[in-house]
Amino acid sequence: MKKLAAAGIALVTSFSMLTVSPAEAAMASRNLITFWEHDDYQGARKDITCSTQQRDDLGALENQASSMANASYSGVDLYSGDNLTGVRYYAAPRSNDGDFTNNGFDNTVESLWFRKVPCDVG
Repeated sequence: MKKLAAAGIALVTSFSMLTVSPAEAAMASRNLITFWEHDDYQGARKDITCSTQQRDDLGALENQASSMANASYSGVDLYSGDNLTGVRYYAAPRSNDGDFTNNGFDNTVESLWFRKVPCDVG
């Protein structure tokens, strides 16, 4: 009976390691920043690759992003205005933020700048 219980615990433990959050899944890629519509990496999602340094095409999530995961090896400057204007928020390389409300940047991102291109190498 003890062997069966130990095997059950080991099985449960191994399954719990397979579960990853949306932010952890986004971090698997190394050349993008991902935005989510809601806090805690929920709702609509927009992946933006670092093919160019400046991006102004956040699509449906422009002024709607509430959380992000920066999977790239580049710092990313997020701006509240078009063409890199307005208030700036710095997303460090390989970082995430599950709630932009805590730093006053909720529903604010309009443009961004990858500090290093290509951004998929450290």
